[in-house]
Amino acid sequence: MANIVDLGLAWEWIYDQDFIYDIDKACQQKGLKSYIIQPSNLDETLAMMAGGVLIIRALLDRASDVIPRFYDLIHLARKGHFWMINELSLLPRAVDKATMHLEFLSAGIDVPYTIILSPWQKSPLVDLSKVKRLGRPFIIKPACGGGGVGVVTNARSINQIIKARMEISHDKYLLQEKIVPKILEKGRRAWFRVFYVGGAVIPCWWNDITHVYEELKIEEVKKYGLLTLEEIIKKISQICNLDFFSTEIAMRGDGKFIVVDYVNDMCDMRKKSRHYDGVPDNVADEVITRLVSYVEERLMEKVKA
Repeated sequence: MANIVDLGLAWEWIYDQDFIYDIDKACQQKGLKSYIIQPSNLDETLAMMAGGVLIIRALLDRASDVIPRFYDLIHLARKGHFWMINELSLLPRAVDKATMHLEFLSAGIDVPYTIILSPWQKSPLVDLSKVKRLGRPFIIKPACGGGGVGVVTNARSINQIIKARMEISHDKYLLQEKIVPKILEKGRRAWFRVFYVGGAVIPCWWNDITHVYEELKIEEVKKYGLLTLEEIIKKISQICNLDFFSTEIAMRGDGKFIVVDYVNDMCDMRKKSRHYDGVPDNVADEVITRLVSYVEERLMEKVKA
């Protein structure tokens, strides 16, 4: 008889361990059956799935982007009634900043003034005549990069643009005006990272200089007029169709909310109690609780269907 698992948890990054094991614990408390898959038991897991001994109904994949062999896991799981938290086929479009920039503009979401450049490999020579409109300093970032790789945050010259395009020559590049957030009471910068988890919206303060998080309290949302954060990320969710992601939003000096970093599908969930730049523990726990509840809801829907 096959072992049917409600949620598979695939991971490989050492700093994901707490997040994964906390999800596993939350599943147990909910009465859901979870199964942790890591490089050390991947081959065994694949063999069980190929033999029909193990069936995974849902999967949180935080490994295949680094270890391609985890794609075999997804391939085998698709033979049954299976879904992924962040469907794999949606990711190339969702994480492409150039594509999302244009989609956001069409949806009426405010974004920085941006110049999109084709990849160096495709077009070494591009029109840079409008660079002055960006102001100085400006931002240079690859369209499909992550974790800050290839990003230049205080660019001032054409040479920096050329150098960046050559370093990651296969990718498109975005040149963006640098957004300066409004300074609120006690010098707090109006910059936010907002998590979207299965319909739930969880906003945080996030300092764009120190990269340090703080909890955003309900009374602060009201005090500073931040309900727009929820409206924006729900619009983004309708565009990218992902179940779990984060975005960065800044409130400019004129009070306008600007989306400055579009769709981050692989949220860094290290906790603040262990890492100075980690997510506040209460926020991480809320993300986990909502994630597990979302899985439970989706699985129940599938049973009814």
